[in-house]
Amino acid sequence: MLKEISAYWTSSSEGYDKVIHHQFGSRRTVTFWERMLAEGLGKTAGQHVLDVGTGPGFFSILLSRMGHRATAVDASEGMVARAAHNFKAFGCDVKTYVGDAANLHREASESYDAIVCRDVVWTLPEPERAYAEWHRLLKPGGKLIIFDGNYLYEERRTMFRSLWLGLSWLLILLTERRVRRRSSQDQALLQELPFTRVLRPKADEEALRLAGFAAADIRRGFMPAGAMPIHYLKYGHQNANRFMIIAIKE
Repeated sequence: MLKEISAYWTSSSEGYDKVIHHQFGSRRTVTFWERMLAEGLGKTAGQHVLDVGTGPGFFSILLSRMGHRATAVDASEGMVARAAHNFKAFGCDVKTYVGDAANLHREASESYDAIVCRDVVWTLPEPERAYAEWHRLLKPGGKLIIFDGNYLYEERRTMFRSLWLGLSWLLILLTERRVRRRSSQDQALLQELPFTRVLRPKADEEALRLAGFAAADIRRGFMPAGAMPIHYLKYGHQNANRFMIIAIKE
């Protein structure tokens, strides 16, 4: 399944590249994500951070600008190519490579101060195995910082949500110059992923505990409407499903 999921994200890499360039064009958006990363990472400067599922590299660029040492990995060749181009364009010294989030064998145990990911865990064919692998890579006291959502789980299309989706698609087209849609084949593939069929973040709590992490700090509603109003109009229909997790390796 990893091969099919990676191919899906490669086919979407151009669109997501447009997303992050649009985000970098918004000082409000950049400030918001820098603040969220800083809250998760704490005050220690110069941390070695693994950005799993980097996509076109948004988090790694922010981390580099914040003074941390980022390494970026993604299972999609297309995403890694976009990320490498963006790192060069933004003047960031970030190592990036194609890799399976659940099997990062080229990385040494206890070599990272923190691991971050945004909207990645729900896309993984083996999320529990990935959590165990990330636990291996973290130093004692290291932090795993997850931004994700309970996407596609028992999804219901109310009239209000349908209208909001229509508005969001129009705004995305106007502001990001891309069409946000999935084919029925892509939708079916994504709905086979394990973490689209369970209630989250409850499932994450259990998986993190089994992987050896300390009790997770879970924050729902971490992205208030006032923080990024246009973003909220485009993506706010997902807000009830979104959450932030900070888990610590004891």
